[in-house]
Amino acid sequence: MPGARGQEKAASHGKARSAASPASAGRAGRRQEGRSQEGRSTTTTSDMAMKNLLTKLNKVQDLFSAISYEKIELPKIVVVGSQSAGKSSVLESLVKKSFLPRGAGLVTRCPLVLHLHHCPIGDSRRKNIDLEEWGTFLHAEDCIFNMEDICTEIEARTSVIAGSNRGIVPSEITLNVFSPHVVDLTLVDLPGITKNPVGDQPKDIEAQIEHLINHYISNPLTIILAVVTANVDMANSESLKLAHMVDPEGERTLAVVTKIDLMDEGTDARDILNGKIIPVKLGIVGVVNRSQKDLDEKKTVEDTFVKEKKFFEEKYKEIASRTGSPYLAKKLSSLLSAHIDKCLPDVEDKIRIEIIRCSKIIDECGDLVTDKPATLMSFINKFSQNFSSLCEKGSQNLESLKLTGGAKLCDILHSGLEKVFANCEPCKSYTIDQVVIALRQSNGLKPPFFVSELAFEMLIKPLIKDMETPALECVEAVKKELGNMCHLSVPEQLKFRFPQLKQALVKVLLEIVEKRGQKAVQMIRDLVAIEIGHITYYRIDVLKEEFKNIMTAAEPANKCNAPSLPFQAGNLRKQLENELNQGDEIQLAEISSQLNLLVLSEKDRRHIIILGKMLDHYYKIVAETMQDCTAKAVVTFLVNEVRGSLNTELCLALMQGDLLDHLFSERDDVTEKRDSTLQKLDVLKKSLEVIAGIVYT
Repeated sequence: MPGARGQEKAASHGKARSAASPASAGRAGRRQEGRSQEGRSTTTTSDMAMKNLLTKLNKVQDLFSAISYEKIELPKIVVVGSQSAGKSSVLESLVKKSFLPRGAGLVTRCPLVLHLHHCPIGDSRRKNIDLEEWGTFLHAEDCIFNMEDICTEIEARTSVIAGSNRGIVPSEITLNVFSPHVVDLTLVDLPGITKNPVGDQPKDIEAQIEHLINHYISNPLTIILAVVTANVDMANSESLKLAHMVDPEGERTLAVVTKIDLMDEGTDARDILNGKIIPVKLGIVGVVNRSQKDLDEKKTVEDTFVKEKKFFEEKYKEIASRTGSPYLAKKLSSLLSAHIDKCLPDVEDKIRIEIIRCSKIIDECGDLVTDKPATLMSFINKFSQNFSSLCEKGSQNLESLKLTGGAKLCDILHSGLEKVFANCEPCKSYTIDQVVIALRQSNGLKPPFFVSELAFEMLIKPLIKDMETPALECVEAVKKELGNMCHLSVPEQLKFRFPQLKQALVKVLLEIVEKRGQKAVQMIRDLVAIEIGHITYYRIDVLKEEFKNIMTAAEPANKCNAPSLPFQAGNLRKQLENELNQGDEIQLAEISSQLNLLVLSEKDRRHIIILGKMLDHYYKIVAETMQDCTAKAVVTFLVNEVRGSLNTELCLALMQGDLLDHLFSERDDVTEKRDSTLQKLDVLKKSLEVIAGIVYT
């Protein structure tokens, strides 16, 4: 493999030795042996449980990191400290190998996620790998790196994602280290806290680093590993200050004190390590790191452990058992395991919620279309069903002030037309002068006893013709609402997934509406023509007695008590009187003759009253007929025909092989959204299985 350069042969297996217990051991010996075995069993069970939890965590983190998916926060140990505080040395002491870049200034310029895997000889993960210890990177997971090459790869990857300057970036480098000498841990190494920019570092480098650190440690699932130096006032520690801001009670902060061996003569770190200076609930662990001299002399981490152990046993004998790098590694593993055990149920709940959310997105995006004719038929059926359902009922929101669908059609066809016709007052359409002229012009050789039919028709027919306008406006209003219903009937997927198919469905339906609307329009025009073409006088017979009473009633002695005329007063008489004072002799005679036509006799007044009653009565009859027949014509020839023919018309128009590819041309953003969500959904489901105990390798 490309990354397998410099591989080392795995250490040979040591032969297991076993010692039998003496058969003659006494009761006390057996009790002691039982307690020992029970202790070993408990320790082994605890270690296995811890290993299982950490393995699950690491696997879930890798699954999420592979697709840069950070929706679900997971427990981590985040290492925070100032530059030169010894962060790198602490991490290398946990791995027991030198593998991190070193140098002056800001070396760590992006987060390093470090998964430590305890991998003893004989572990199944060692299959086809001849190294005792090795590492893999998430960005190059097919390559196996020996420990000596990891540092070079970190530097190379840092240059790729962070550039060649000294700035920082939030992009992570994920490293897995497999070794028989480590405990299972997951840590995040962050850039060291610095105060002043140097070289080509940005002016706000301090703020950038603090923002990055806060991003990681503000997560309540995070354990904060605050690295401080013993030879600097602990009260001024930047790492503890940042930790205290997000964890004021110190419930998830563990302090590591470095450079204890460099303290001034006559001073010691007992008060610091015992928590008397600044108490930290998770504890304070002192370590001794490799000095620059140790590095120059190529001393190993194991050499440092020997030196460290000797130092604490000589200088801090009473607390030596809870100091040192090996103790720190075990404590971190124990803390993380307990933390994960506490957090996993919540993580699992969040994953399930996210699975539901992703599933909804997949439902909205729909499956990939493989059978286009069948899919088109399904969409057409759904569209037709939605449209037909809307015709039957209105909005399901009973509190909405906007009518839609069947409710809107009902309002147009019934309430709307009824209001138009009910508000019309036929007699208000004419003046008394117009009615008198109509009566005079309609008289034959013999004047009518009641009123001239010709005069009545001259007045009623224009009013009937005027009914055509609101009736045709009703058709247009219904067509408009059908168009609105068309858009509401489009299946949700089509609205953002297949815009061409959506447009095609809408276009075909609107064409059907327009075509069927013409038939309804013609029917209404025919209805108006029928009403104008034949006046059914027998419908007015019910008023004959009333007419007789009007004609035979005694003439009122006082003109002021005469019944008022139902028509509006006209100004024709006044215009003629004005002209009478200005014209010549011939014109004066003509105007005088015209004025005489407008003079009303008592019989004229009675005829005008009867004519008004006839107009009001007959107009109401025709208006009711027009309202009823208009609604029937629109429903029968427009609404019902559109509903009945919609499915067939859509199939005939759209079910064409050369058109299907165009109709099912999916929007790029929908395709991308489905693919990315499917990938996330797969990761989430695998994560649940990992938590349940199915660990993917």
